Amino acid sequence: MGYDVLVIGYGPVGMVLSALLGQRGRRVAVIERYAGLYNLPRAATFDDDAMRLLQKLGIAESVAAGTRVQRTYDWCNAEGEVLIGNEFSDFGGSGWPEFNMMFQPVLESELDALCRRTPGVEIIRGYVATEFRQTGDGVEVVAQPADELGRVAGTPHGEARTFAARFAVGCDGGNSKVRSGLGIEMDDYGFQEPWLVCDFRLKRDVDLPMALQYGDPDQPTSIISLGPHHHRFSFMLDEVVSSAEAVDPDEVWRRVSRWITRDDAELIRAAPYTFRSTVAQEWKQGRILLAGDAAHQMPPFLGQGMCSGFRDAHNLAWKLDLVLQGATEDLLETYAAERSPHVRAITEKAVELGRVQTVRDKQAARLRDEELLRRKRSGRRPEGFRFPGYSEGFLAPASPDDNARGQLFPQAWVGRGSGRAQRFDDVSGAGWVLVVRDPSALADRDDDLVAWRAAGGTMVMLGAPAEERAEAWATVDDVDGAYQRWFDGHGCASVIVRPDWYVYGSAVSRDSLRNLLRSCLSDLRPVAPEAKPRTASRRMAPADRRPVQGDVHPAAEVMSGPAS
Repeated sequence: MGYDVLVIGYGPVGMVLSALLGQRGRRVAVIERYAGLYNLPRAATFDDDAMRLLQKLGIAESVAAGTRVQRTYDWCNAEGEVLIGNEFSDFGGSGWPEFNMMFQPVLESELDALCRRTPGVEIIRGYVATEFRQTGDGVEVVAQPADELGRVAGTPHGEARTFAARFAVGCDGGNSKVRSGLGIEMDDYGFQEPWLVCDFRLKRDVDLPMALQYGDPDQPTSIISLGPHHHRFSFMLDEVVSSAEAVDPDEVWRRVSRWITRDDAELIRAAPYTFRSTVAQEWKQGRILLAGDAAHQMPPFLGQGMCSGFRDAHNLAWKLDLVLQGATEDLLETYAAERSPHVRAITEKAVELGRVQTVRDKQAARLRDEELLRRKRSGRRPEGFRFPGYSEGFLAPASPDDNARGQLFPQAWVGRGSGRAQRFDDVSGAGWVLVVRDPSALADRDDDLVAWRAAGGTMVMLGAPAEERAEAWATVDDVDGAYQRWFDGHGCASVIVRPDWYVYGSAVSRDSLRNLLRSCLSDLRPVAPEAKPRTASRRMAPADRRPVQGDVHPAAEVMSGPAS
C-alpha cells in the first residue's frame, strides 16, 4: 500500500488534515489540480477554535501576525442605524481572539510551508482526481493531468497516475468530484442567493467599516476587513443583473464609491458567487470520506465555513490514526455522527441570519428594524448562538451525572511554578488528556494510570498542593480561575479530553473516574484482526435528550424580525 491516506484537494482543510496526519507519522499524498496556490481570498474570518488548531500545528503566532483582531460586528439598517452590535473577546474559550480577519493567501502560504516541511506528506500538483475505487484493503484513485485552469488536460500533457492508500478524503470544495463520483446527494436548506464579492488591496489608510452588515432592502451589503491590508465588499445581486455586467470594473467602482475610490485601493478580484446552504447526506462511503466544503456549504453570516472544515479535519485525523493503528473501522462511523449535526446547527443559524439580512421587501424590512431597535432600546443584549456539543459519537456512555460529555474543553492560562503563564494545550500536549482537580480521586488508581500512560495519554493536575504533586503529572495552577469555574459549572472533578478538545466524559467521584478511565481505555485499545470487531453502537448511543450546549458565538443574535 503506497500511502496511509490520500487527500484530494489542497485548500485550507486539505492542508490542515494533511499536516495533522503527517505530524502523527502517517504517509499522506495530497492530489491537487492546480499547479500552485490559488493566491486569492475566499474565506475572510476564523475564530478562536481555528486559531487553537493552528497553535497545535505550530503556526499560530506566524498566522496571527498577518491577521487583524476584530472586536465588533454590527448589523445596520439602510439608514446606518445599528440594529445589533456584537462584541468579541480578545481571549475566547479556546484561548485566542474570537474574531480574526484574514487575507486567505497568507494563511495558505503558512499552511503550505508547514505541509512541505512535515515528513510523510507528499504534495502532487497538476492532477485531477477522476476515478475512485474501493479495493479489498483500501482505495485507489486515478488522477489525470490538469491544464492551467485545473481541468483534465488529456494524454498530450502526461499519463494518468493511480494512487493507492488505506483511506481517501475528499477536501475538494463545493463542486467536489469525490462527492459527485460517489453519487452522494446533498440536503438543501433552501438559501441560495447570488452575490457579487469584490476584494481590494488598500493603498493607504482608509476609514472603513471593519465588520458590517447593511440590511438595506434596495441593496443588502456586507463589508469586512481581510486583515491589515485588504478589504471586501459584497453586494446581493438581482437576478436580472448579468455576471458580465456585475464584474465590470466601472460597475464595481460605482458600487463601492460611497466608501473608497481608485486612489484608495486596487481592485484585485470581482466575482459572482452563490451563497448556498447544503449538507451531504453521507460523509463516508467505504474508505472514502468527505470534509470541508465537499461535505457542507453555508452562508457566510456566521463566518463559520472554513472553521467548520477545520473541525472536520481535526475530528477525522485522530480517528484515522487510531484505525491505522489497528482499531476497527467502525470507529469512523462516529465522524459523521458528530460532525453532521454540528454543521447542520450552524448552517441553520447562518440561514436564519441570512434571510433577515437579505430582506428585500421594504415593509418587512421596516418591521424588522423596528423590532430590533426596540430590543436594543430595552437594553437587551444580543443573545449569541451557542455552538452545540456532541451527543453521539466517540464518547463515554451517557450518564445523568456527566454534564461535560461532548462539550468543548476550554483553553485558558495556566502557570507552572515561577515560570510565565502558558496556554493549557502547550502544557497538556496534542493527544488524549486526563485532567483532575482533586488528587484524592487518584487514590489506588495506579494500574489504571499506568495503562493510561501506556496508551499515550497525558495527565494534568490542576492546582494540587506541593506535597501532593506527582512526577508523572503536569501540575499547573489555574491562573485566572477559568478551570474552577468550568468544573464547578459542569459539576465534575475530572475529565478525559480527546485530541480535538471535546470531552470524552467526566467524573464526579473516585469510582466514576475508575469507570470512565476503563471505558476510554477499552475504546482506545486497538483490536487485533482476528478478534471479533466491536460495533460502534455503545459509543454512539445517544445521550439523554437534553439539549447539548457549547460555546456561544456573539454574532448570532436571533434576527427573526418582529415577535408574533
